[in-house]
Amino acid sequence: MVVILLFFAIGIFISYAQTPPSQPAISNAPITHDTIVPDLEITIALSINGKPAGEVNAGIWQNQAVLNKKLAAQLMIEHLRPDIYSVIFDSVFRDLTWLTADDFALIGISFEFDSAQLTISITIPPEYAPVVDIDFVPEQVPNYKPILRAAPFSGFIQNESALQISNVTSNTLNYSTQLLAMIDLMGTHLVGSGNISVSNAALSYSVDNAYALWSDFARKLQISLGKISIPVVGAQTQSTLYGISIGTSDFEKYIVRQGFIDDMTEFTIHKLARVSVEVNGKPIRTMLLAPGNYRILDLPFTSGLNEFVLRIEESDGNVQVLRRIIPRESNILQVGTSKFAISAGTGIQDWKELFASGYWLFGISPAFSGGFNIQADIRSAMGGLTWVSALPIGTINGSASLVGRWDGWGEMFAPAASANYVFSMPGNSSIPSLGLSFSYRGKGFMPPATSAPDSAPPSSLLSFSASLYSAIFSRTNASIGYSLNRILSSPTAMTHEIYASISQSFIKGGNLSLSGRLSFPSSGSPTFSAILTFSIMPRESYARSLNFMQTTDGATSLGILDKFTAFGQVFDFNINTSSFLPGSGESSVFNIGVRNTSEFYDMSAAGSFAHNSSLNTDTLTGNLQFRTTLAFVGSHVAFTRQIPDSFILIATSPSLKKESALYRLSSGAQYFAAKGQNIILPLTSYTTTVLSVDLVESPLNLNPRYPFVLVSPAFRSGILFQSDVVKRYMLYGRLVDTTGRPVEYLPGDIYDLGGSMVTSTFSDEMGHFEIYDILPGTYTIEWPEGYGTTQFELSESGEDTIDLGDVVVHSRGK
Repeated sequence: MVVILLFFAIGIFISYAQTPPSQPAISNAPITHDTIVPDLEITIALSINGKPAGEVNAGIWQNQAVLNKKLAAQLMIEHLRPDIYSVIFDSVFRDLTWLTADDFALIGISFEFDSAQLTISITIPPEYAPVVDIDFVPEQVPNYKPILRAAPFSGFIQNESALQISNVTSNTLNYSTQLLAMIDLMGTHLVGSGNISVSNAALSYSVDNAYALWSDFARKLQISLGKISIPVVGAQTQSTLYGISIGTSDFEKYIVRQGFIDDMTEFTIHKLARVSVEVNGKPIRTMLLAPGNYRILDLPFTSGLNEFVLRIEESDGNVQVLRRIIPRESNILQVGTSKFAISAGTGIQDWKELFASGYWLFGISPAFSGGFNIQADIRSAMGGLTWVSALPIGTINGSASLVGRWDGWGEMFAPAASANYVFSMPGNSSIPSLGLSFSYRGKGFMPPATSAPDSAPPSSLLSFSASLYSAIFSRTNASIGYSLNRILSSPTAMTHEIYASISQSFIKGGNLSLSGRLSFPSSGSPTFSAILTFSIMPRESYARSLNFMQTTDGATSLGILDKFTAFGQVFDFNINTSSFLPGSGESSVFNIGVRNTSEFYDMSAAGSFAHNSSLNTDTLTGNLQFRTTLAFVGSHVAFTRQIPDSFILIATSPSLKKESALYRLSSGAQYFAAKGQNIILPLTSYTTTVLSVDLVESPLNLNPRYPFVLVSPAFRSGILFQSDVVKRYMLYGRLVDTTGRPVEYLPGDIYDLGGSMVTSTFSDEMGHFEIYDILPGTYTIEWPEGYGTTQFELSESGEDTIDLGDVVVHSRGK
């Protein structure tokens, strides 16, 4: 309690002592100078912040390079914060047409011209860079059509096959296949997983899971029946049963982000408004929003309670302020909501082993959730409480359980309890993070299980640990911790451990760390161990790394990861060794592996050599692995590497067999489909998303039939999108009057069936007219007053041009 109060006082002091970060100051006074007229214009190579930006047309004036303001604005908009961009181009450069190096210098931007190399280098200060927000985007779902929903029949079969060859026990050959299958039949999900293994002509197999799952998305309820793994909380045993489980689902966690529910940041805008977001007293962002519903994700919340403030300034001058207290803990439920699970069945080894389990959790307040749990087998029963609370300076969670037994194996009643406290300030790395953990287990405490205990009852145990983590410098981090374990039953014993570590990262991507552990056993002398690790991972090449580890007992390990290209494919290459230095141990191991992945499979090959110096034996092992997934929606199939949950299967039409397409999701993911390929797009949430289609290197008159579609996922389901193209046509005809004479120089506007104007046309002196880039459909041409209208229907055709023939219109005034 003293520690908690101390950190509470420190947190209050720091929160009041902090000042908002300073913003770059630029005088918004317009620059005025004589009008610049370049002596000539030439092509010059441009780089911005050290990265090539292509070739641009620049002017040469008085032996110095000048840039056109409009061109500079287009080039620099991606590199400037919106407010800085507005100050520079709307105010400072407002009256200028051509910009010189001196003009850029006045706003703090470097502009260097190399006349020998004909290059311009522009360097923008980091303070001017735009703020990058992760998911800090209002979810606006355009009214796109069509809307794609879960298909009535879909699923997938995931396969992971492995072949192993070893010289142990007379050259062992082992082949195994791990299968996971899921079929969604109108909302009923059939799930199964198992393993088949063949070794030295011996066949074995096992079934890991096989169950049917009914899901009610609206009520957030699901029922599982078959071979299931039951959901648990607290000290409950997560057993595998032949049985049934009924409980609430975790749809919300999947909707937003694994482990957190951000529904408390939802708000509604009724009028065009400027919205300012503030978290824990710090302004986050101001944005202009149209009327609609919004939810802000990934705000810089800290552990514990957070103050979330929205200031909404509507266009008519009305201002409202929304203030909410939001806890940041994955297990805190919204006030008034509950979560439960009830499971019952028999053990998979012995059907006589009856087992039942259940829990119920409730959101009591915005900062506190709690509940109870029960569990029983044929020998014992357990009841418990669990809770989680968000404090102003962290989060604390805990549980307490009591087991009662009637089989005489251990104590008739045995308690257990645990508690954990976490304090961290992610938004301020200068404040150390603190973790405290406490647990107590009474003598003979063992939760119910699907098999009888086969060992002596455990002794009572008390344990405590504390850890402190802090950033010392910008790239130096350190941690220190202490743990205690004390056996309270006779004979009593107590062990201590103190551990510490320090790590230093380097600007080029390296990291050096040293950790040590001092152990005090219950008897004997203290022991000390340490580990030194060094890693290199170049920032410009995430796929290349080197890792080295050395321990005080002589063990060493080295790992190298790189890439190479062969046969038109990119391969991952890795080498791993352990105890390879002299004196590092009796056994040394050398591994080498190659891996190739694509959107459709994951394939790897590895070899291992192990030498045992004391037994003077050598072991050689070879491994081949292949992973892929066959997904289907209706009669359409496609291959992919892995499907986490729901997915979209894109089936290409015959008209796309010679075309390539790029598919993008509004989440930012994009996928490329080569000519005629069916592809799988995994969906990482159940929120409505937009799928866009872009053709790659296709004729200009080909367009996606549906450039945008709205995707509405459901629980573990497949969605079918039949990608197709539609052709834009050129129409031509001859405009004549009722006597057959050409009508010259007459304009006309073309409207679609919905009344929207799509294009226009104009007849020449012979009455000929043309209409370009028009899609199939029903159209009306509206001629000037007195000439009437013309309706026509354009059907899809293999030709690129369509002849409308003679189009008759009335003469003016008739």
